[in-house]
Amino acid sequence: MEMLKQKILFLDRDGTICYDEGAFGSERYPYEEVLEKTRPIEGVKESLRYAKEKGYLLVVISNQAGIAKGRFDEWHTHYSNMLLQDKLDGLIDGFYYCPHHTTGKNNNGKIAPNAKLNLICECNCRKPMIGMFLKCEEDLKNGKLQYIDKGFIDRKLVYEEDRDKIYKKNVEKCQVDKSNSYMIGDKWIDVLAGERYGVNPIFVLTGEGEVEYYKKKETQKILPINYKVYKDINTFIRECI
Repeated sequence: MEMLKQKILFLDRDGTICYDEGAFGSERYPYEEVLEKTRPIEGVKESLRYAKEKGYLLVVISNQAGIAKGRFDEWHTHYSNMLLQDKLDGLIDGFYYCPHHTTGKNNNGKIAPNAKLNLICECNCRKPMIGMFLKCEEDLKNGKLQYIDKGFIDRKLVYEEDRDKIYKKNVEKCQVDKSNSYMIGDKWIDVLAGERYGVNPIFVLTGEGEVEYYKKKETQKILPINYKVYKDINTFIRECI
């Protein structure tokens, strides 16, 4: 029997479906205080619910370099996903994240003082690489999706080396319907990752989107030729889904 083809909205997290509260602008501090402010962008819950009704799976694909830089621990990522999921009424189907960074450097050009050196590397998962997409694709073929792992939160895990140990929930076995799937984000690395994976790349002007779109002219020279720009994810879903 041929495997079901499933259309997916791959979603960047911070700046795309929720506000970025500026956690990356300073060194390590009580990160829980920032996480408690986690809130979806206005209208996102209703838009995502509509997309689900139209048959889309919703999968977060997020770079979390703050783990590598020692600004927060891996359990914080699961905790923030849990808080966001609660405010979105459980609409997100899967959460994938990359804990690495290529240099471990802050904006001042210096290695972050609390950097985890084992996580500073050229990985295949940090966007614009497509490792998170490939992992999601593999999981779906096995009837799984990576999800929030409450064990990380309860045990306050700094880092779990074996990525396969992260909790996965059961879903119907399927393959990604790339021609009818999208990657939505507020950075060029998001649309580049979507292009490389073979889904439709969508650039939104929320979060860092407006600054990136209008100021990074050099980056624009290497952009995929078929990306589209929308004011926000709500506008995209309303006009295209």
